Amino acid sequence: MSEQIYFSLYQEVPDYCVRIFQSAHWVLGNGVKLEVNIIGKSHRVISRRGEDCLTEFITCFDQNLPEQALERVCLLPGIVHDREYRSGNLAYRVNVEHVSRIFNTMEEFTDSLGEISETLTHEFMSAPGHSGAPLPFTGLALNSDTNTFYTVHTYPERGISVISRTAIDLPVLSTAT
Repeated sequence: MSEQIYFSLYQEVPDYCVRIFQSAHWVLGNGVKLEVNIIGKSHRVISRRGEDCLTEFITCFDQNLPEQALERVCLLPGIVHDREYRSGNLAYRVNVEHVSRIFNTMEEFTDSLGEISETLTHEFMSAPGHSGAPLPFTGLALNSDTNTFYTVHTYPERGISVISRTAIDLPVLSTAT
């Protein structure tokens, strides 16, 4: 597998057709609503609070993915994408990186995170010639108390996983008088 893996973030929900393998609806402790989708070996998370909306993807490059992203970053080994975005009343902090570790199961990944309130996962068929290797999977986990969700994408054929941590906060309004 030589495809590049990208993180992209959009305001609103882009007009982009996806095949959904697994889906869930979660709510963060601060009231932000998440629509979580596993779309192939990729994911999409739509975050909404009132009129504010951000949509995150981690996916292999697709020529049909809309160009008008707030951010589109090729995820390269050894480089951590750590950034904060603001849109309306959402403060969106994301940290994405390649790790030289294959998580064998979603439970192994969530054990490394601490307290988790919800998970969503989907395993995929292994590539031919990779017998004995763990099955590749995509998973998402939620800690609603810390307003954080985590993702994992495993690529046993490449010997890597792509992991992310996203915290969504509401900016504090000044109450100075």
